[in-house]
Amino acid sequence: MVRQLLSLLVLSVCPVMQPVRPLSGADNFTAQEARRLATPLTDRNRVVGLSVGVIDGARRFSIHLGEACPGEGPPNDQTIYEIGSISKVFTGILLGTEVEQEPLDLLERAEHYDAGVSLPDYQGQAINWLQLATHRSGLPRLPTNLADAASDNPYANYDSSKAVKFLRTYQLPRRPGTRYEYSNFAYAWLGHLLVKQEGASSYERLLQKRITRTLRMDDTVVTLSDRQRQRMATPHSSFGVRASTWEFADLPGAGGIRSTTADMMTFMAAILDPKQISSDRRLAGGLELAWKEHQASSREHFAMGLGWQIARDGQTRWHNGQTGGFHSVMFVNRDQNIGVIALSNTADARQIEILAEHIIGRLAGSEMPANLEFANSEFDDESKPQGIDVDLATMERLVGRYQLTPNFVFDVHLVENRLMVGITNQPTLQVFAKRNDRWFYQVVDAELDFDLPVVGPARSLELIQNGLRQTAMRIQ
Repeated sequence: MVRQLLSLLVLSVCPVMQPVRPLSGADNFTAQEARRLATPLTDRNRVVGLSVGVIDGARRFSIHLGEACPGEGPPNDQTIYEIGSISKVFTGILLGTEVEQEPLDLLERAEHYDAGVSLPDYQGQAINWLQLATHRSGLPRLPTNLADAASDNPYANYDSSKAVKFLRTYQLPRRPGTRYEYSNFAYAWLGHLLVKQEGASSYERLLQKRITRTLRMDDTVVTLSDRQRQRMATPHSSFGVRASTWEFADLPGAGGIRSTTADMMTFMAAILDPKQISSDRRLAGGLELAWKEHQASSREHFAMGLGWQIARDGQTRWHNGQTGGFHSVMFVNRDQNIGVIALSNTADARQIEILAEHIIGRLAGSEMPANLEFANSEFDDESKPQGIDVDLATMERLVGRYQLTPNFVFDVHLVENRLMVGITNQPTLQVFAKRNDRWFYQVVDAELDFDLPVVGPARSLELIQNGLRQTAMRIQ
């Protein structure tokens, strides 16, 4: 149940991308139209800053809205964002380059003698490379010894030595390959194993050696130079609420990459046509192998390549990403020769995924409603319940940290007169009052019921969602 809850409040869309019917005007989709579609997100304070890059055959264009840093104007093609879990696509391609040269077989046991520990097995059945790359290893979303899980920079101090300690005691709950369970930890360890396999000094060096140097993606990095730091967008958990950047010690393979609109458009172009990389056959082969479907879809889950999620149309590859202060999404379709990357310096920004999916659909020729300016109820503040007014003294009694498990902590705090709730490794969101002790989210169907005595602070809260109630107790 807890593993379910860890993903319940993650704001992401699940693109269906059904086969589309060609539309005669699809070739006329322009930067002006993309700007028109995106503008409501900044005008209505959904995101602080937003960059969108589009590839449509031989055409490329980008748009930039809002502010990269407060008071400093809009972002541009060289503004640097955290891309979060889109990093997994890069890690999947790195795995593909290793298999391409045949030092690895995807169905072999995932291990390296220099890793310090072997992955756990289940009744003698080991985890293979493919299971790590398709979230079917049996490893959990997060390790249980992630001590800083509730902090604003949760992975900064979690390194490979701590991962080794976790793996030495962790017991797989089931046979590898039998069930999908999205795992940041699995991808972090996959990246670490690939570094060892290649004999690289770090994940960043491996990334540079195998991908970014060939593609001349100089701003796609884990660690920023001083000059790059000056171009980094200011992170926000939600509009107007600043957040911390995320650092990843020596395990950045699941979410530690930073990049720009320009670099990500270069990346999409290489994915669309790996043959253009004639100077690096190993990378071209890795791109192709990562693109292939390696795990079939089910009713609940998308098919997968290596790192890629495969949409229901069977053609479009995609992945989204989110850190404490950034949100991103990428769609690429080879059959149509189109791609979209959307980057925002606002974590609570699932609307950019909807925007990007609309754009990729429009490029592919799908029909779109004439009033697609997000004026519908999903984006219209006036259509959403706003809650009742609660006095500041009462809200202060709700402030605190409430623990459901060691890796699932609610952080309730005030920003001016707004009650904000952060959850371990998820964005901070505003909640609204039904009554003094009952609060609700606008962006997901969930409520918080506080145990509020006559005097003094709240003793606990209950998360109410999907007919379930889970109690989190106040902690120091």
